[in-house]
Amino acid sequence: MERFKGKYYFKSTLAIQIIGLLLAIVVFIGVDKILISNILFMAGLAAICLTIIDVLLGAHLLAGWFKHKKKGETDDEYQQAKINIREVGRVKNQPIRASKFGKSTLIIGITYIILSIIITF
Repeated sequence: MERFKGKYYFKSTLAIQIIGLLLAIVVFIGVDKILISNILFMAGLAAICLTIIDVLLGAHLLAGWFKHKKKGETDDEYQQAKINIREVGRVKNQPIRASKFGKSTLIIGITYIILSIIITF
């Protein structure tokens, strides 16, 4: 259990999943099945979109933009301000990492989408 607590927000994720389960149980009481299913599916898609945004924010997409020589700048100043290619390559070649927030929203999104599919059967 301690291993999982370090990788994602356990209590928050569990609480949100329980809310989804309660919505799924409400369907059996008599509330519109398609409405609840659509709400869960859209919430799941929104959570997965948050996961994608979280991964892209940590991807170093803007590292290593080329700096042009400014007007009036000497060659020595330009060489000092030049980007180190090896440093940029090291940063860009790092593995893709997702934070605890990204992992938690992915778990919530998958759970909600699966619940919405189960409800419609």
